[in-house]
This record gives sequence, structure tokens and C-alpha cells, in this order.
Amino acid sequence: MKDLQPNILDDFEHRIIRTMERHGNEPDFPTLEASHVTREQLDSYLFDYQSILDSEGTQRAQQTFYGIVALVPVIVISAFPLDSLPWRSETTSLLVGIVVGVAVALLLKGVRVLLKRRRLGRLKADNPEAAALTEAIERWA
Repeated sequence: MKDLQPNILDDFEHRIIRTMERHGNEPDFPTLEASHVTREQLDSYLFDYQSILDSEGTQRAQQTFYGIVALVPVIVISAFPLDSLPWRSETTSLLVGIVVGVAVALLLKGVRVLLKRRRLGRLKADNPEAAALTEAIERWA
């Protein structure tokens, strides 16, 4: 049944373009001419912006990656004999592995988010007119 539903793209790039197509003729709508941006510049900016947003992959790929990262410390801790660990309980070993794994996964997610924000900030700084236009379109909508 899922295959029969239309595939409607609802990402940042398509939202801005659809808003421009629907409301471009309205008098108070932000225009390309007023912003001193060509359509090619805007399309290039929106494509680059969307590629940065999509750089982490799908939600399923992200969950798989962070799940594997979270399990690696559990596997590593289980490789050591219980006598060589500072605790003597299998339950404690499992809990320590899970806590360390989740902490590492959250740390990696934080680094990825910071890198994505930095790349978006750099893109906006390199294209101030296109960034201002897209922000004006978002505010208008």
C-alpha cells in the first residue's frame, strides 16, 4: 500500500521553490530582482544547502550507525575476562559498556551536528544575498 502513495518531496530546497512558484506573483512576496540574486545562484545555493542537510544520510542509516557505535564498547568489554575488570559482575560490565557506548554515540552525533552547522554557516557567509532571500521567503510563508 505504501508504494501506491505519491512520493512528495518536502525538504528545504523543494519547500522554498514551491513557495516561490505558488506565491511569486503576490505583491509583498520577496523577489529575486529585489534581492539581486539570479535564479541560477539561488538554485545552486539551495542545492548546496540541501546537500549539507542530507549529508548524514537517512534516519535509518543514522540509527544503524549510532546503534553499532553504541554496541562496540559492550563487545570490547566482553572480550576481557571478568577477573581482569575492576568489577566482578557481568551485569555491571554490560551496563558500563552500554553507558560508554551511548556516550560515544552521543558525542559523535554532537560532532556531526556542529560540523553541519559550521558548513551551513560558511555557505550562508559565502552567499549572503541568497541566504537573505531564502530567510525572507521562509518568514513570508
